Amino acid sequence: MRKSKKDVTLRVSRRELATILAALRFHQDENLQGGCEIADQFVREIATDCSRLKPLSFQEVSEMCERMNLSEDAPDWRECQHQWRETRGPTTGCGAEYWFRCRKCGATRYRCVEQDGSSSEEIHPPDEEADAPPVTRQGPGPKKKDVPPKRKGTSP
Repeated sequence: MRKSKKDVTLRVSRRELATILAALRFHQDENLQGGCEIADQFVREIATDCSRLKPLSFQEVSEMCERMNLSEDAPDWRECQHQWRETRGPTTGCGAEYWFRCRKCGATRYRCVEQDGSSSEEIHPPDEEADAPPVTRQGPGPKKKDVPPKRKGTSP
């Protein structure tokens, strides 16, 4: 564990968060029922960062789990101010097709520009919310910033 920062920021998926919460609740039930002294030496070393920290109490673990359950830090993919980066995705062979993934929320964006200049765009939810429908937009043509720059040595 790093010693340089007091607080740590960690991005996790909803599945990872569920596992972390389950592990905390298990730790609480198995190790903290009898007070602050953790009997299992291996678990005690992890919980105290090799005796550098005081272990969390039963109540402190409860409060942390509640904060994690109520966290609003994870951006909703529909409201995120996306930071797109180009990625690979399936192609249909119809027009110029571009795929992007948001660095912040994990949503994907598909943009297709037809030969006549018309375009369509879909923004798909992150993998954890795969059941949600994509947001679809139609437009007159590509925006300059949406089309990746040509790479050297490639022909149109």
